[in-house]
Amino acid sequence: MKSHVKTICVMAVTFALTAVLELFPYVFFIPVLFTCVTRDWKISLGEGLFFGVLSLCYAFISPSPVAIAFTHNPWMPILPRLISVLGCRGIYVLLRKATKNKEGKVARVLPVMIACGAGALLNTATVVPCLLLFGGNAFGAATRAVFLTQTMISAAIEFGVALLVVTPLAVTAGRALRLPDYMPKTKRQEESVVVASAENEPLTDSADEKSEPAVPSGGAE
Repeated sequence: MKSHVKTICVMAVTFALTAVLELFPYVFFIPVLFTCVTRDWKISLGEGLFFGVLSLCYAFISPSPVAIAFTHNPWMPILPRLISVLGCRGIYVLLRKATKNKEGKVARVLPVMIACGAGALLNTATVVPCLLLFGGNAFGAATRAVFLTQTMISAAIEFGVALLVVTPLAVTAGRALRLPDYMPKTKRQEESVVVASAENEPLTDSADEKSEPAVPSGGAE
């Protein structure tokens, strides 16, 4: 029950941050990346879907060249986000398996850093081609060269944010939430021993009670 409550609380926070940070450049993808490296597949895809739908909704109230392209192609802000989530989460899971038997802070942090950086780059690599191929004349006087230059600068900044902001945030939150992937191996072993002892203690007590000899109620005849 406690784990479900904790999951719901974390989801509520990440969804709220997505709604706020999506209004700002360079940091809008932070909650999605954070979810991909701390939660499971279903929650990560749900976060990516929410981000894409919210991007489409914001496109109708904040007109811009990109927003115009999104409104003309409603799938554009959604499908690339889901692909980015799948890539980020998949890379994280594979790297966690590769470093499963390795101890040390580097082995715990490196999969998070690589997955977050890859997720940020995947977001740019999937959205930009869609804009160029299906955006039509939404960019007006802006040439493709200018757009690509601006995109490369934005992608570099978002990549830096993923490494320098999302990675320490995810590692800190993972330790605070006591997620197994973020706990030192010795600490995980100690907790498993404590849990096993707590589960076996009632059984030991009952066994001791059964082993105690019965005391006769009457005196010796």
